[in-house]
Amino acid sequence: MARTFLALVALWCCMISPVSAQSNIANTSSLRVHSAQAGLFGEPGTETTQFTQSASVPLKDGQAFGWRMSVQTAKKRVFVREELTLPQEPKTWGDPEPDIRRRTTSDGRTAITEVWLEPKDGFIFHTWTITKGDPKGIWVLKVSVEAQAERIFRLQAH
Repeated sequence: MARTFLALVALWCCMISPVSAQSNIANTSSLRVHSAQAGLFGEPGTETTQFTQSASVPLKDGQAFGWRMSVQTAKKRVFVREELTLPQEPKTWGDPEPDIRRRTTSDGRTAITEVWLEPKDGFIFHTWTITKGDPKGIWVLKVSVEAQAERIFRLQAH
């Protein structure tokens, strides 16, 4: 009986031990976001993916913009959910790539995108391209990666 009691006490101590709780937390956190920025990718008409952090998006046909995050993970792919809300419905949201799921809200102002991205050199990113007729004003881009906190970017489209 005393042995059973001691075994139960030892088991209970292991279950509530702060050390074991910390190691469980470390094991479940398989992705860490070091930084997140929004901005421009290259110049219209070029194929460069050079990133320039900016909250200003010129409404030039073909201008790529979006976000990038520096991440640390052992995963080959990470799940990303993105919401892009414009001040009014654009003429088109364009056609998503085959591996991207996209839907729009009933008012047509918000596109919700879900995609699996592969980290490359410690970064994940997603881009959009300005199209003639996109509305001026504040654009709000919300991005969540796996179970991480949502990142919110406010962009001035002009």
